[in-house]
Amino acid sequence: MTDDAPLTPQEEDEALAAELALGLLEGDEAAATVARLSDDPAFAQSVLDWQERLSAMAEGLTPVMAPARARQGIRERLGHGQAPLAEELDASIPWWRRRFAAVLGLASAAAVALFLWIPQQTDRPAASADYAAELVTEDASLRVAARVDGRDMEIALESGAAAEGRDYEIWWIKADGSAPISIGLVPREGTLRMTLPDGLDPSEDIQIALSDEPEGGSPTGQATGPVVAISPLTRS
Repeated sequence: MTDDAPLTPQEEDEALAAELALGLLEGDEAAATVARLSDDPAFAQSVLDWQERLSAMAEGLTPVMAPARARQGIRERLGHGQAPLAEELDASIPWWRRRFAAVLGLASAAAVALFLWIPQQTDRPAASADYAAELVTEDASLRVAARVDGRDMEIALESGAAAEGRDYEIWWIKADGSAPISIGLVPREGTLRMTLPDGLDPSEDIQIALSDEPEGGSPTGQATGPVVAISPLTRS
């Protein structure tokens, strides 16, 4: 058999089952293939076999949060939000380990991904919480309050705003020295509410930082602008 030999009917069915399991089919083709599952037990089993093979490939992966830019784009496409209204850092030194005159110093990039959440806007943050942090720039032009109640977190803009075409990105910094994780963007007004994913456990060892990023957040998944404020979580 040559490389360009046509597929046998069995091979075509196997390829179709794989495409369905991967979510590659669209429109009428997808509808017809899904309808076939109830009428063709052998084909349905082939799809199930592919799903099991593919799910096994992900067993060793660690879920992480998607970048703020990606989440913002998803919220806009779903109609849950509007688009929010850099200095180069010394590449030889991880930016979350550097000392800053304006802030106490840690913040950086995120290895981030398949955790999808859609923040909701509310008028004000919760009155009480397990942990809290007050993020204030050196000149006090920006004040942001962070509160964590259980696994629910709220970020409230109290005063100030990012410049035109810029955004303040929020970073979760663990004490183990691992790369900080992006958890969203400071809202232009009101409060950003989210549920923390597994692996982000509130404690007094955690710091929250804000960096100045392009509109929509860092395009690289790592901080591209300066840290403007940082604060540890403290018990309320």
